[in-house]
Amino acid sequence: MPCLMMGFGVYWFFTGFRTLKSSRTIQNIPTSRISTGAVGAHVEIKGNILQDKEPFLKGPVSGQTCAFYSIEIQKLVRTKDHSHWKTIDHFYSSPNFIVDDKSGAVAKVFVAGAKIQRRGRVREFETSSNDFASLPGKLAQALRKNADQLRNFKYKSTSWLFSQKYRFMEWCFVPEESVYILGYAESGIKQTKQKKLSFDNFLKAKQTIDTDPTLQNRFDRNQDGFLAPEELERGAQIVGHGLQVEAPPVQEKTDTQNIKMVFRKRKGIPYILSNMKETDLVKQLSWKATLKVWGGPVVAISGAVYLFYTQYNF
Repeated sequence: MPCLMMGFGVYWFFTGFRTLKSSRTIQNIPTSRISTGAVGAHVEIKGNILQDKEPFLKGPVSGQTCAFYSIEIQKLVRTKDHSHWKTIDHFYSSPNFIVDDKSGAVAKVFVAGAKIQRRGRVREFETSSNDFASLPGKLAQALRKNADQLRNFKYKSTSWLFSQKYRFMEWCFVPEESVYILGYAESGIKQTKQKKLSFDNFLKAKQTIDTDPTLQNRFDRNQDGFLAPEELERGAQIVGHGLQVEAPPVQEKTDTQNIKMVFRKRKGIPYILSNMKETDLVKQLSWKATLKVWGGPVVAISGAVYLFYTQYNF
């Protein structure tokens, strides 16, 4: 027990500084518009999650209408002195979502690795591994669907003798709810890769230029009234690539949006996703940072003193 207290104290102390860094980063970075914000930098945006699927999602635990939801799986861990809930796994309704701030562009947000700061009620459902039959139908379906993503939780019933206690925590963004994103913004603009010109299209392009005086004049670089072989080849390359451009594939509604920013977890950079107001978020992070930075050493020292006292009396 004393060693555990020392370990927790040191851990809280260092994570407290990371929380404090996140709080100060939020205060120092102004909120940007997606269409005009700087990519390749730490950016803060605020908008709404786009919902392009009908009907809307339903939370697996609550049945609540959601634009996006997360499920956190906790296991009851029993020790000699006490019991506590430990988070062992999680999954999301989708790996990413689209945020729109009405600026003419949108952002794609990948959820994995983000620090989610919640406001509002978290719905939960408790059961034992020998009673998985009692799970809500939507939750059981979601667990089966995301089985490949779950590393530490297995949706498999056990006997009463080997039963484990589990808790499923659901939290969701409701449609039209405002969301706050702080993280590193990558560019969402993709460069189209040009395909190698086929020989057939190259020949067609040469024939087209040979019969079109306008194209001949366009590619006559020295304007001597005659297309040299190198001028003709250059023109055929340009026209040929135009001939083999394929029609773009049919895409989903969100893919056709003007995605300017892409957010994903980057090592060493705070990455926060929240439905809280910025001022409330800063207050919450500051409070947690203060508690960890000051409380961590107190817990660690208390554990060390207790260990020394027990060893000395022994």
